[in-house]
Amino acid sequence: MEYLILFGALIAFYLFVVIQGKFSERKIKKYFITRLKKEYNRLNDAEYSSERMKAATGMYEWHKGESFNIDDITWNDIDGDRLYKSINHCYSSAGDEYFYYRMRTPVLTENRDDFCKNEEIYAYMKEHEEERIKFQLLFARMGRTGKFSLYRYLEYLCELPGKKAIVFIWPWILTILGIIMLFINVHIGLIILAFVIVYQNVTYMKKKKDIEPYLVSFQYILRMLDTAEKVAKVVPEVWKAEGEELKSLRKSLKDISGSNIWFVSSDYSANAATDIVSGILMFFKMLTHVDLFIFYRMLGTVSTHTDEIDRMNMILGKMETDISVSAFRQALDYYAVPVFTDKGMKIEEAIHPLISEPVANSFEISKGMLLTGSNASGKSTFLKTVAICALLAQTIQTVPAREYVAERYRIFSSMSLRDDLESGESYYMVEIRSIKRILEAVEEDDVKVLCFVDEVLRGTNTVERIAAASEIMRSFSGENMLCFAATHDIELTQLLADVYDNYHFEEEIENNDILFPYKLLKGPANTRNAIKLLSLMGYPDSLIENAEWMAGCFMQEGEWRNKENRA
Repeated sequence: MEYLILFGALIAFYLFVVIQGKFSERKIKKYFITRLKKEYNRLNDAEYSSERMKAATGMYEWHKGESFNIDDITWNDIDGDRLYKSINHCYSSAGDEYFYYRMRTPVLTENRDDFCKNEEIYAYMKEHEEERIKFQLLFARMGRTGKFSLYRYLEYLCELPGKKAIVFIWPWILTILGIIMLFINVHIGLIILAFVIVYQNVTYMKKKKDIEPYLVSFQYILRMLDTAEKVAKVVPEVWKAEGEELKSLRKSLKDISGSNIWFVSSDYSANAATDIVSGILMFFKMLTHVDLFIFYRMLGTVSTHTDEIDRMNMILGKMETDISVSAFRQALDYYAVPVFTDKGMKIEEAIHPLISEPVANSFEISKGMLLTGSNASGKSTFLKTVAICALLAQTIQTVPAREYVAERYRIFSSMSLRDDLESGESYYMVEIRSIKRILEAVEEDDVKVLCFVDEVLRGTNTVERIAAASEIMRSFSGENMLCFAATHDIELTQLLADVYDNYHFEEEIENNDILFPYKLLKGPANTRNAIKLLSLMGYPDSLIENAEWMAGCFMQEGEWRNKENRA
C-alpha cells in the first residue's frame, strides 16, 4: 500500500511539474509575441556578442566570390555592421546569416519578376500580422547555432572520420547476452551486465566530448528540417515557390530523421518538466550510446548533402529576412522603392537611417559630384548616406529617401582609412592601394562602378596631392564610373569643372557661434572655417590674426608669407 501511495505521489508531482512547465511556456510565448509586435516598426537596438556577429558572416564567406560582393573597405566605411544590426530582426541563424549575405551581395542584373515578388511579400507581411508572427515563432524555435556558423561546422563535419557500427553494437549484444544469462546463471549474467554498464558509462563521456562541438550543428540541422517541414505546410501564396522547394529539399534529406532530435539534443533545458525527461534520456544514452550511434550514422548523410542543407538554410533565411525588411520599412518615416534606369542618379530627401535627427538632401546628377565645404559641415555623412541608399536599393529594395532613381552599380569606397600597423604601411600607402583597387575594378566588369572618396590623397603634401588627385578624379569620371568625392582642395573644383558637378556644404555664424545646417548646396564652397573654429575655441588673438593674414595673402597672391615679411 505504501508503494502505491509513493507511486501516486510521484505521478502527481510529475503532473504538477508538467502543468507548471506548460504554463511557463505559454507565459514566455505571450511575452515574446508582445515583443514581436513592438519591435516590428522600429530599428533594432539589441546587443550583439562578438560571437554572434562572427557567426552571422558564415553564409557570406561560404558563397563569397560567386557574384559581386561589397568588400571589407567599403563595408567598414559605411559602418556596415552597425547598419546590419539595426535593420536585422531575425531570430534564427539562418535569418542572421542570410540577411548579412544579402546586405553584402547587391543585385547587379534586372529581374523584374523577383523584384515584384519581393514587393508582394513585404506588403503581405505588413498587412497580415498574425501570419507574420506565426512564422517568426517558427524561426525563433529553430534558433541559432551557438558560437559558430553552420557553415564552419559543415567544413569540420566533412573532415571528421566515421565509426563502424560494430563499435556501438557489440555492447548491445553483450547486454542481451547478460539478460539471457540471468535465467541460466545469475552471477555470470550480473557480471556481464555490470561490465557493460561500467564500460559504457566510463567511455561515454570521452566519446561524447570528442563530438560535442559537432552535436551543435546536428541539433540545428534537425531543427532546421523540422522548421522547413512546418513552414512548407502553411506558406501563403507569396511564398509558394519557397514552400515547394523546401518540400523537395526535405525529401532529398529524408535519411536525416527529425525524430532523432530527441537523441542528439542537449541534455538539459530551461524547463523543469523537460529536465526530468532529459535526465532519464541522459541515463539511457550513457547505457546505450544511442546518440553517438545516430550521430555517426547521420554524419555520412550530412557530409554528402551539404549543398541541400545550404540551400534549405538559404531559403529559410531569405523568408525570415523578408520579414525583417518589412519591419525596417515600418521603422522609417518614409522610404522609396528604387527605380532603376540607364543613366545618372536622382535622389529626393535622402536621410541616413542611423542618425536620430537626420537632415534630408536631394540632388540629380548625370556625372560625378565633387563636394567641398567647411570642416564638420556634413560632407562625409552625405557620402555615407548616398552609399547606403545605393546599397539598400540593390539589396532590400528599400531606400531611406522620398525617391531613388539610378543605375545598378558595383559599389566601392575609400573613406575611413588608417595606417596599417601590422604591415607597417603609412596612411598614404594604404590610401593609394585602396584607390587603385577601384581603378582596377572598372576594367573587370561591364557593370558600372559607383565610388565614394573622402579627401583623396590626404596623406601627402599639397602640391603633389592636387596634381595627382586631379588626375585620379578625372580617371573616376569615365563612362563606366560615377564618383562622389569630398575635398578641402578648392583648386580641384576648377580643374575638374568639366567632368564633375560642384556641390558644397557651408556653416552659419550666429551669436559668435558656428552652426551647421547640413544642407547640400550647388556650386563650390566659398567660405573657410578652420581658423574661425580656433577663435571660437579660445585660441590666442595674435595666433588667429596672423593665421588669417597668411591665408588671405595666399588666396590673393598665390604664395605663402609670414609675419616677418608683411611689408
